[in-house]
Amino acid sequence: MTVAIATRRNKIQKFRLNWAFVTTIVVTVVLLFPVYWMFLTAVLPTSAVLSRTPAVIPIGQPLSLDAVKGVLTETSILSWFARSAVVTIGASVLSAVLSIFAAFAMSRFILPGSKAVGFTLLMGRVLPGTLLALPFFVLFQTMGLLDTSTSVILANTAAITPFTALMMKSYFDGIPRELDEAAMVDGCSRLGALWRVLLPVSIPGVAACVGFAATSAWTDLLFSRTLLISQEQWTIPMGIASMIGDVNVNWNQLMAVGALSILPVLVVYWFLQPHLVSGMTAGGVKG
Repeated sequence: MTVAIATRRNKIQKFRLNWAFVTTIVVTVVLLFPVYWMFLTAVLPTSAVLSRTPAVIPIGQPLSLDAVKGVLTETSILSWFARSAVVTIGASVLSAVLSIFAAFAMSRFILPGSKAVGFTLLMGRVLPGTLLALPFFVLFQTMGLLDTSTSVILANTAAITPFTALMMKSYFDGIPRELDEAAMVDGCSRLGALWRVLLPVSIPGVAACVGFAATSAWTDLLFSRTLLISQEQWTIPMGIASMIGDVNVNWNQLMAVGALSILPVLVVYWFLQPHLVSGMTAGGVKG
């Protein structure tokens, strides 16, 4: 009887593992198929792209990098990349710094209204960006920052920081207070404890915040479209949007720009991956 029950449990467990494996494969294929189709469209000839029955696996189809060459020579993609890089780096660094200090204050100081501050940050994230676009336009026009990368950096920072601050607060809340208290007993100030103890332990949280901020700023179209007027200030999302015409669309070049635009994001996450998967113990050893 016991053997039969154990055998039945093993079969059920094996079935669950197989079902989870199949589900994971299906979900992965569904999520990655648009990316695969984008890269495929970028290297296929136009006739194959516009075919009524396009081949999912183009066996025997000639592949070419003419679309990529055309994008590099016929568009201002290098300028778009440079502007997007400036906006992304600026917004990521600024939001990370503000989030760390805001999260440290909310996590380590018990002040009147601290819960209200956290709720306000959450509500700031819930508000749609379209409600902020017009006030940002009026504000930066008054400050003389309209049509500059600085305005887009500040707008993205304001939109990103509420969420990243809450992320860092939840990470700081999981770190025992005894760590920074012990550092202060050894002579560290509050900021010294933050720099020498909490931050080394919180590297995975900081990496997650930087990754989220970089992705949000790199793909931002709303604030860029609202605050940037001249074509010389365009970022990657604005450049991609400009390639969609009212009548004709060069799908090969459009997908080529899209494929090139996701490469920096992949590189960022490749470098952040070791920190994202590292645990608090590793951070404590480093500190």
